[in-house]
Amino acid sequence: FLPLDPSLEKGVVPTEYPEGNFTSATGVTIYRGNAYPQEFHGNAFIGDVGSNLVHRKVVETTKVVYQADRADADTEFLRTTDNWSRPVNFVNAPDGTLYVLDMYRETVEHPYSIPEEIKQFLYLTSGSDRGRIYRLVSPDMKRMRPAVLGELENEQLVEQLNSDNGWHRETAQRVLWERQDKRVVPFLEKLLNTSAKPLGRLHALYTLDGLHALQADHIRQALTDEHPRVRAHAVRLAERFLRKSPDLLAPLLARCDDDSEHVRFQLAFSLGESSDERAVEGLARLARDSRNGSEILSAVYSSAGHSAEQIAALLLADADFMNQPRANEILLQLGLMLGSNPDPAAAIRLLAAAIAADHPLPVQQKVLSGLGEGLRRRGSTVAMLLEDSQIPKALRRQVAELFEKASAIAGDESFSTGDREVAVRLLAFASIETASAVLPDLLQPQIPQPLQQAAIGALAQQSSDEVAEMLLSGWRTYGPELRREVVDALMSKPARILALIAAVESKEVSPSDIERDKKQVLMSHPNEQVRTRSSELFGGEVNSNRASVVAEYQDVLDLTGDTERGLTVFKKTCSVCHQVGDVGHGVAPNLASVKNKSHADLLIAILDPNREAQPNYNVYTVITAQGQTVTGIIASETADSVTIRRAEAKEDVILRNNIEELISTGVSLMPEGLEKDHSRQDLADVIEFIKSAVVQDSN
Repeated sequence: FLPLDPSLEKGVVPTEYPEGNFTSATGVTIYRGNAYPQEFHGNAFIGDVGSNLVHRKVVETTKVVYQADRADADTEFLRTTDNWSRPVNFVNAPDGTLYVLDMYRETVEHPYSIPEEIKQFLYLTSGSDRGRIYRLVSPDMKRMRPAVLGELENEQLVEQLNSDNGWHRETAQRVLWERQDKRVVPFLEKLLNTSAKPLGRLHALYTLDGLHALQADHIRQALTDEHPRVRAHAVRLAERFLRKSPDLLAPLLARCDDDSEHVRFQLAFSLGESSDERAVEGLARLARDSRNGSEILSAVYSSAGHSAEQIAALLLADADFMNQPRANEILLQLGLMLGSNPDPAAAIRLLAAAIAADHPLPVQQKVLSGLGEGLRRRGSTVAMLLEDSQIPKALRRQVAELFEKASAIAGDESFSTGDREVAVRLLAFASIETASAVLPDLLQPQIPQPLQQAAIGALAQQSSDEVAEMLLSGWRTYGPELRREVVDALMSKPARILALIAAVESKEVSPSDIERDKKQVLMSHPNEQVRTRSSELFGGEVNSNRASVVAEYQDVLDLTGDTERGLTVFKKTCSVCHQVGDVGHGVAPNLASVKNKSHADLLIAILDPNREAQPNYNVYTVITAQGQTVTGIIASETADSVTIRRAEAKEDVILRNNIEELISTGVSLMPEGLEKDHSRQDLADVIEFIKSAVVQDSN
């Protein structure tokens, strides 16, 4: 490996070459050997096959979310001018060193990402008969000859569990597990009691566990260990003891106030394994602890599947917790869980607890929002819940009074915009009769925009198709942002979409008012009537031969772009899915990746977005059992649900058992035909803005 080119050391870096960003991070490996100086222990080593280098990071593990920072200032751990060098993986070796696996290839890019005019000159498999392995040696390092661990006696293997060499520790533990010799237990207990090294004590615990010799007393001892990671693992190992040793729950609960975030994080998971009421109280303690951030709260929610109602009741009754700024959001999540439950009884009891105690309107709104979202995911609504025969008459009356109060506040200008907005969001869960008596009146230009947006969102959540007429009636008075919100609200059901199409056909809505990404969705909609009428309206706007469009617009590259004008174009067209700095929404790929792309590359990406589209940014349409349609990219999937993300980073979670169809459109989230909406100068300006903004943001 050789030094970088001197011009690169001086910071003279051509923008066409990768600089400052990974293009293909591979083989992330934590160094766990003992051959290098202490400063390298626990470092992360990452290969970048595109840039022919190995990067090193120092990892901070105090918090649950680790932070990794560059270890080598203004350079890389390994770098080479050999552009066939492709470091793809690393191995912690028995002698305490790190081995680098170099695949060695001329080309590593996926064939789809290489233009045909270039690919025809490449031999894409060149280097397939080669490959190299490097052993990284520290200066003045003395090579160690590792012992053959399989030949050691049990007591000697236990000693290896205390080694500073991770390969030795793990191999010794594996051999002891394979032998399953219970005579080694006293040696392991001695190591647990006497080792000065946290990793040694931790290996002793897990080896005892692997030999089925771990006892509740071992757990109790480890729960008071001086090292937080040992305590955290003790909490994890305690899970299966909770039923046969219920007295172990008390020392576990004592760790709810542990100073270590790792311990509290693990505890939030492990308490979910107990059905004891004290465990539920422990989860509530973790939820109300203001030190616990979103990661620990997520762990609490994962453990609250059968106890969300009890946890919510404990929190609602806690005045100190209710004064916390995050209290409403926690109650929203618990309400969402209860609303998703097919059994409505728990949701009804939470609704009663939130309303009967006369909590402030924002609290009641958050609880109803959570319940409403949970109910929506399984194809129901709050209005349908209120029709359940299990609802007491007194509760029906209280809910009706709550909606009456919300209606009065929403329409009363003497209240602040914030209070009125909370009231409007509550009306999303009222009947269409109650909602329609107030919300359409708020879609007037004299009303503050946040209140108008809240009214549109509240009407969108109603199941009635009457909503389309209410939203479209004031179209001429809406600004661009409100029009976008209205179109988005109408995209959920075919009947509402057809009302929008009819408005375009009758010239009440201009075709140019419908953004291009929405047109693309409509023209590929699974409903035949929607698809046909949309294609008739918008199909002639797009030239399907994108290569010819790219060729036709090459003169854009000769224009001088203006970043200020480009920012305006970006905000209008790109920011609904792309983000640069604080502008826009992170739906599409991070634009930091285009820092090293040329202006010509960006022009192709804008005009022909499907040429190199990443599969995870293809558009999907979900049709629910109730006929609702949701379109966007798949942001995440679990065993029970699919999360669809659309423009402005709005997300919809659909339970799998409520999915009628899941269809891929086969096209990118970014629509074709943007050149129809913008001049050549607009394109030059936005390209210049993106290039300058991304470089500035990375600096």
